[in-house]
Amino acid sequence: MVSRIEQRCIDKGMKMTDQRRVIAKVLSEAHDHPDVEEVYRRSTEVDPRISIATVYRTVRLFEEAARVTRNRWTTTTTT
Repeated sequence: MVSRIEQRCIDKGMKMTDQRRVIAKVLSEAHDHPDVEEVYRRSTEVDPRISIATVYRTVRLFEEAARVTRNRWTTTTTT
């Protein structure tokens, strides 16, 4: 079954490699808001050949083609 993100990318004409499909599925199935490192961890459970650089590049492509939104969280500590 094609994930929502994968379908959006296909509709935009993006070539979907096996690794992109895995990352798209991980993002589509997430019930939380995983950061890139967490997407990488989950993706490598499916395909250990996926590199962190591939995840960063793919997330950037998905932002452009599939309207994936990146959350930028800032952590602050108080003393």
